[in-house]
Amino acid sequence: MSTAPDPEIHWRPTVVEVDVAAFMRNVDTVRGMLPPGSRLIAVLKADGYGHGAVQLARACSRHHVAMIAVSLLEEAMKLHEAAVDIPILVLGPLTAHQIELAAEYEMVLGITGPEMLDAVAAVATRRRRPVRVHLKLDSGMGRMGLVESDLAEAATILTHAPFVQLDALYSHFSTASEPHSAHTSLQIERFRQMAERLRDLGVHAPLDHMANSAATLRAIVNPGDFVRVGMLLFGGEPIDGTRSGLEPVMRWTTRIARLKTMPPGSPIGYGATWTTPRDSCIATIPVGYADGYPYLLSNNADVLIRGRRAPIVGRVSMDLVTVDVTDIDGVALGDEVVLLGRQGDEIVTAEELAGRSGTISYEILCGVGHRVPRTYIGG
Repeated sequence: MSTAPDPEIHWRPTVVEVDVAAFMRNVDTVRGMLPPGSRLIAVLKADGYGHGAVQLARACSRHHVAMIAVSLLEEAMKLHEAAVDIPILVLGPLTAHQIELAAEYEMVLGITGPEMLDAVAAVATRRRRPVRVHLKLDSGMGRMGLVESDLAEAATILTHAPFVQLDALYSHFSTASEPHSAHTSLQIERFRQMAERLRDLGVHAPLDHMANSAATLRAIVNPGDFVRVGMLLFGGEPIDGTRSGLEPVMRWTTRIARLKTMPPGSPIGYGATWTTPRDSCIATIPVGYADGYPYLLSNNADVLIRGRRAPIVGRVSMDLVTVDVTDIDGVALGDEVVLLGRQGDEIVTAEELAGRSGTISYEILCGVGHRVPRTYIGG
């Protein structure tokens, strides 16, 4: 018996549309922000922030980006299997077995501590082939990376490991999205001091990179430095209260699956948290928290229907959401419903949904589940 999908089946209409052309325009806009000699590392971890890393990586070329950064070896392998020929930086951390695999497939490895550096040196020496690395310095984030007391050990490992090729030093800002924070300047100075200490110990890297999306937008980039940009490429806003002018890349839609008129006093949804105040037209849409639409948007968000905003009423459930469409003229079964993105002159942004649900826009985009199919346009 065949297990292939039946092409005649009409699947649930809940989909994400990814505008590849908008993504590439954002790439070019970010490139235009950079000072002379600087290049872009496109961060496509978490499946390209939920947009689809393979499809977006395929749209890029070495002309557009110097490298593609991911977090996991699994993510890197998917890009490799898709024949993406741009160098891939795996930010890690990696286990010893993963380092073996990454070296075999010529990934560039982000070194998160002296113990990982030692493991990479052992693999490179055994293989007698170069392994390219970027050495992470903890300038004030407190997560991964070498601290001051690790530098001497790292220098010893590097000077005795001729097959470890140090391409770059890097760090990560923790408060670049807060323009008035003094911590960013402190991190820059600490990174400079740590890099100078490594040079005194005989270790030099030709490249540096610290800037994330927020720092890039704020022009906290030295000529020649690389930048690691993720959120800006997807049209997100890495700095609260600002508008970068970049284009949202994701548009999440569904369609009205049920329409009914309810009399005043009718409870809607689990817990009866909303009751109709009048004769009300209620639309049910086939999406829910199992798809990544946050439960905290219960009674607390709008969708777009026929170019107008309509409020979510009742609780967001696993597979269904109810919407009050009483004031939407001409509303009909099958109408498009925009959960995230633009319809007519109205737009629902990831930042809006994040603010309403008490999270960040990164989580909104990354949280759209894999049971929501992605379609790609413009590429």
